[in-house]
Amino acid sequence: MKQKPEPKPGTPLDIVFESELNQPGAHYLKATVYDCDDGILITSQTSPALGRQFLNRKVVVTFLTRKGSRTVRFGFAGLLYELVLDYAMSSNKKAEALLIKKLHRPEPMDFRMYFRITPPYEGDLSLFQDEKKVGLMDISLGGVKFIYPLNHAFLPGQAVKFKLLIGDEVFDVDGIVRQVRRPDTAASGARMQHVSIEFRHYDKKMEASLGRAIMAIERSLLTKGTM
Repeated sequence: MKQKPEPKPGTPLDIVFESELNQPGAHYLKATVYDCDDGILITSQTSPALGRQFLNRKVVVTFLTRKGSRTVRFGFAGLLYELVLDYAMSSNKKAEALLIKKLHRPEPMDFRMYFRITPPYEGDLSLFQDEKKVGLMDISLGGVKFIYPLNHAFLPGQAVKFKLLIGDEVFDVDGIVRQVRRPDTAASGARMQHVSIEFRHYDKKMEASLGRAIMAIERSLLTKGTM
């Protein structure tokens, strides 16, 4: 049996409350691994920070790891077990740390754990690759799926850069290609590909703006009865 990957010290983590998974308004947190053993994961204080009132809540913890030539997301359910105010990073450095009790071994997970939505083509939300507007299929705080001509080769695991327009704001976005496939349709769709990208960003301003835009689109679609 092949050993499942475990997060190592320094590994970036994405954390979401289990009860909010795939829900609008969910809290998506980022942290870094300080140390780990078979049962407890010690991480940095999350961003945004959590207080003791969040202890004993279940979370889903995910991380990226290399599997051969591919980058794969693994994750596990955990329990926010303890908040340590003076965790010893070294002999002369202390920091806040979270202790997360692992409830099972890491398993492969779908990176699109975030609430996703299909934005209207003519709207305040658009994505550009090489100054060309792409056809968005859906978007979330975690990534995007779009249609693109076959004359540009996207490869799984490839690092890519985009520009994301949210209203009057323009953000540079780094991402990793997760999936590439051609549509099942023939004729008109034969020269197009479907590309799924995972965002790899730590821009709080962009995340906040994108979150507001997604919520606004969701409210609009609900009002029109199209969701």
